[in-house]
Amino acid sequence: MDLTERAALKHVRTLATKRAHMLSPDEYGNVSEDAWDKHLSTFIKKTLLPEFQRRKIDHLFAKDPKRHLSRLRIRINRIIDRYQPAEPAVELDDAMTGREFELYCRNVLQEAGWHAALTPGSGDQGADIIAEKDDRRVVIQCKFYNGTVGNKAVQEAYAAAAFQDAPYAVVVTNSVFTKSAHQLAHKNGVLLMHHTDLPRLDLIVSSGAKPH
Repeated sequence: MDLTERAALKHVRTLATKRAHMLSPDEYGNVSEDAWDKHLSTFIKKTLLPEFQRRKIDHLFAKDPKRHLSRLRIRINRIIDRYQPAEPAVELDDAMTGREFELYCRNVLQEAGWHAALTPGSGDQGADIIAEKDDRRVVIQCKFYNGTVGNKAVQEAYAAAAFQDAPYAVVVTNSVFTKSAHQLAHKNGVLLMHHTDLPRLDLIVSSGAKPH
């Protein structure tokens, strides 16, 4: 195992989570690799390169940084594929009700080590699940939709988190979010997730969500 692999493995779970989010289709079904490539380049320059410099093996990078950067991006993607392969997609029944989707999400979170409880459904100000783990408190709104999920869900999740005194707000869906929902969520620090991301909620909250 060389230095690149050892250094990347320290952060492989976070890198895998970031890649899954950045390479997820947008509301139109399009995937752009530009953001992920930029993130990888930043990781290499700020995390790997200082390690190379400490070991005095940064001469190859200095000679041809553009070419070496490209090769390292390819190498790190292969390391992620090897140690953190993508999980198989979970197919949900189209006939599932909203409440059944909430139960499904709660069960996934409990299997991932969260103390997750459904709210009564009235007086919860938009919260469907309240999840706690390692002193983190997360309010989750579940949206089982055939269409796209818009701003209203983001607004409700943000309000519910404030009402429940939770620093993190999440909207989880089986579908995709509108562009304006992504923009509002980024502005308000609400995390938008696909249900297949729930097993990694603790990592995603740590690396991607902004507390209110």
